[in-house]
Amino acid sequence: MSRTAAILRWLIVFCAIGVGFFFSRDLRLSDDAFDLLPGEAVRGDLRMLQRMGLVDRLYITVSASQAEGVPSPVGKNALQESTRKLGELLAASGQFSYVLSRLPEGYEFSLFGSLQPSLPLLFDDGDMAALDAMISPEGIKNGLQKSFALLNSPAGIALKKQVQFDPLGLTSLALTKLNLMRSEFSVQIDEGFFMSKDGLSCLLVAQSAGSLTDSAKAKEIERILTDASSAALTPGIEASVIGSLPHTLANSRSIEADLRVLLPVATVLLILLFLFAFRDIRALVVVGVPYLAAPMAIGLTSLFHGKLSGLALGFGIVLLGIAVDFSVHLYLALIESEGEGDRRGALKKVVRPMLYAFLTTGSVFIVLMFSQVPSHQQMALLAFFGIFFAAACACLVIPTIAPIRPKKRLKAAKIKWVSLLTPKRPGLVLLVWLVVLVLGAMSWPRLHYNGDLRALDVPDAQVKEDERHFTATWGGGDEQAFILAEGDSLDEVLDRNYRVYRYLKEQGAAKFQSFAPLLPGPAAQAKNLEGWQQFWAAHLHAFEAQFAEAATARGFTDKAFAPFFAWLGDEPQPLSPENFLGGPLQPLFSSMLKIPAEGDTTKNSYLAMTTVAIDDQLLAGLLEYDDKETGITVLANKKWRAEVERLLRHDVVTLSLAAGLIIALLVVLEFRNGRAVAAALAPVISALAAMSIFCYLTGRQLNMMHLIMGVMVIGLSVDYGIFIVCAKLSGSESAPVRGVSLCATSTLIGFGVLAFAHHPALHALGMTVLVGIGMSCPTALFVSPALLVFGKKDTLG
Repeated sequence: MSRTAAILRWLIVFCAIGVGFFFSRDLRLSDDAFDLLPGEAVRGDLRMLQRMGLVDRLYITVSASQAEGVPSPVGKNALQESTRKLGELLAASGQFSYVLSRLPEGYEFSLFGSLQPSLPLLFDDGDMAALDAMISPEGIKNGLQKSFALLNSPAGIALKKQVQFDPLGLTSLALTKLNLMRSEFSVQIDEGFFMSKDGLSCLLVAQSAGSLTDSAKAKEIERILTDASSAALTPGIEASVIGSLPHTLANSRSIEADLRVLLPVATVLLILLFLFAFRDIRALVVVGVPYLAAPMAIGLTSLFHGKLSGLALGFGIVLLGIAVDFSVHLYLALIESEGEGDRRGALKKVVRPMLYAFLTTGSVFIVLMFSQVPSHQQMALLAFFGIFFAAACACLVIPTIAPIRPKKRLKAAKIKWVSLLTPKRPGLVLLVWLVVLVLGAMSWPRLHYNGDLRALDVPDAQVKEDERHFTATWGGGDEQAFILAEGDSLDEVLDRNYRVYRYLKEQGAAKFQSFAPLLPGPAAQAKNLEGWQQFWAAHLHAFEAQFAEAATARGFTDKAFAPFFAWLGDEPQPLSPENFLGGPLQPLFSSMLKIPAEGDTTKNSYLAMTTVAIDDQLLAGLLEYDDKETGITVLANKKWRAEVERLLRHDVVTLSLAAGLIIALLVVLEFRNGRAVAAALAPVISALAAMSIFCYLTGRQLNMMHLIMGVMVIGLSVDYGIFIVCAKLSGSESAPVRGVSLCATSTLIGFGVLAFAHHPALHALGMTVLVGIGMSCPTALFVSPALLVFGKKDTLG
């Protein structure tokens, strides 16, 4: 090749690299937990929770620091003051949609003022028995006695108006419904602060305005929290956080730490491998081909996705070992040729298997783009572009650096590559292979799918300790379901939310959180009003006489409670959501009721949430209720797990079958010989059997990462079979055997380093496929030739 032609080829490659860097200039590296979720239904469910703020909600425990289990001697005032300052700093950052550090001062009086005009609309059928007891002679006596005591207390002047309007404490019936606004956490309200029973902790709740499943946003929120905590917390007081934030950060940092270590290790090992194999500095170019292809692959991928996850880049480590295959086979074919004429013949021999290897591997990644998991789609697209540009770069640059030298120079290298293409005892080889296949077939039905999203989570020790501390301080920890009512109008969503409340009451649900009793929908309000009016129509006359007698006996004047009786005769005011959303309980209501911004015309843009502790029986009933009721969605981890498992099974079967059929078709088109087709596909079958046996013996459950593993191994393994079969049929033995051995070793290095990753997804990706590729290579070297010669006196020529 002339010097000018070689320079021109390198210029083309460098121009492509420059274009790749240009397209990558706006690439955003981000790990979003939603990218790991299969199926739009599952992602849609979690997005509904995100709209409600649950995904982006932080629970911050401000508590006395502990040394060896002994809390610091800090007072209640210091705790509350630190909590107040922390809440103010977080709210002032502008990065939170709401921060609840305490209820406003005087919230009790404000709540009474907002509820009193509409009180009759809150009393449902279950309240009438209690109301009947309150207006009995004994109930009237007790109620007036309490009112008298209140008026003569230090706060009597402030409470005078409240007593005049409600001498019997009817409001207390409504306020008991406030208990359902609390979550399952065990808290005590002290001067508006949410305190633990031991008085050593305060609870603060904040909702991020941005998505905390995105690692970039999570790091920004973490910085704000750290700065605010440093400024607000007095010595001896600390803050711990639970929620999606620490999990997002732990996963992101685990992946970043793995990449920082494993990518350089893989690169160094590949360089050492090829320097040892070729004993030539040109091996660096062979290893460097995937790096030449990487900018263009990443740049084009960014045009489609706009961002890449850490998992996709982690898969790039594996891609190094895959993309180098083309340059290895091409380089070996060229250095074993003698003279320009022989080089052209060598190229012709290697181009055909290289083409089919690219088609099989590329088609597998195309199939994987149809996975329902976005991160799989990113990996597949990056891999397809990677191997495409790696093959192109190899064809351009490898001929420019491959030396022309006689074969005796190769012998001087003292690298002994034993030809395995003519096995002496093919029957024994095939018997051992058959045993492996049988064991694989037996273990496959015994494997279990795990659709729990937490299987891919990697909380560090601090995250686990903070969650343990939170549960010990505030309780909770029950399996929960979230019931979302949605609608096109506020009235519609409030009615549906109230029906959910009534359903839970009928089912005897012990622990649930709902605002429905304090803010029923129009239909429920109308029914409650009807019951209220019927009740007083039957009891008012007798009650007036009994009340007047008891009030006089207690020393009250005739006109003392005129406001109360005027209120009984007035038409109640409709309950206004604005009174709650703008009142003292605004933070609590805004966390459970979402009203769209002005101008938002999105369908079902109103959302109301009920949280309930569940068991299997209640969940089954809720899912049935979900199916029957329009506008009701039940969300629970057990439901997601079942859905993920269903989608995983579907993808495993569908995508694996599609990849297998495409590869089988390509192999049939290539060889048109049943024996040769079986020999080329043998490494694929062996790899899948080995992975199945490995997962069964180690007790590993299949998760969504195994999908990409299985489909990818199908594409890689068949390449080894294609090169070996082509070598046998063409009579060329040395270069293909060396090439397959080197390629398999390089791929094993890529997967091998991922086996040492701390993140479970990367570790699973590396470890399981390490087993598959580790089996496919010896199958290609031993079993494929055995299939070609078994039962024949002469080898195929």
